[in-house]
Amino acid sequence: MKSAVIGIGFASLIAGVADAASLQVAPVLLDLPAPGNTATITLRNTDVEPITAQIRVFRWIQRDGAERLEPVDDVVASPPVVQLRSRQDYTVRIVRVTGQPVAREEAYRLVIDELPKPNRTPGTVALVMRHVVPVFFSRKSASPASVAWSVSRHDKGLTLSAVNSGERRARFAAITIRDASGKVVSETKGLLGYSLGGSSMQWVLPSSPSARSGARFTISGMTDIGSFNAPLPVSASR
Repeated sequence: MKSAVIGIGFASLIAGVADAASLQVAPVLLDLPAPGNTATITLRNTDVEPITAQIRVFRWIQRDGAERLEPVDDVVASPPVVQLRSRQDYTVRIVRVTGQPVAREEAYRLVIDELPKPNRTPGTVALVMRHVVPVFFSRKSASPASVAWSVSRHDKGLTLSAVNSGERRARFAAITIRDASGKVVSETKGLLGYSLGGSSMQWVLPSSPSARSGARFTISGMTDIGSFNAPLPVSASR
C-alpha cells in the first residue's frame, strides 16, 4: 500500500545486481474496537536464506496539513526483533499496554523493516523491504468521520485540504476533481491517504491548466465505506 509517511527503503546505493526483498506481512491494517487491546500480525520469509525483521510502533499524528510519526510506549510490538528461517511464518503481537481508556480513535503506524543481511555478496545491492501498517484503537461510541474539503491553487497544481471534525478516520482513494463544467482537472488512480479524526491534512495534486481559472470545483472518490461526492470550495491561492 501507499504511505504518506514512510515508504520502501534501500540499504545501499552501490551499483550491481539487486537481491530480491523477501519479507511479507499480513494483514495490512489492524482495527481494534474497545475493549480490544491485542492484535497479531504474521511475518513471512519467502527467501531461501534467513532474514531478520525489526518491528516498531509509532503514534500517527496529522497537524497543520502534515503528518508525522512519534515514538510511543503505550502500544508495543512483541517481540520487537524477529529472526525468520527460510519459508517461516512468525506471529507478532501488538499490545496496547496503557491502562487509560481509548479516547476517540487512536492512530498508530506499525513499521516493519527487513534488516540488511550482514554477509551480502560483493557487487550487489541489498534491497530491503519496509512495511508500514496502520493500527487503530477506537471506542464504539466514537463519531464517524466528517470531512470538510477545500482546494487552493499554487505553481505545482492544487493543494487539497481535508479537515475531519469526526472522531474516526477516513481513507480516500481514486480521487477526481472536476470544474463547474464537469471537466476533470485532477485525478489520482490509487490511494490518496487518510484523514485522521480531529485532524487536518493536505495533499499536493497535479492539475490541468484549466484548474487555474476555475472558480468552482467538486470532488469525488472512494472511502473505506463507499463512494462520495462533495463540493470543493476554492480558498486563497498558495
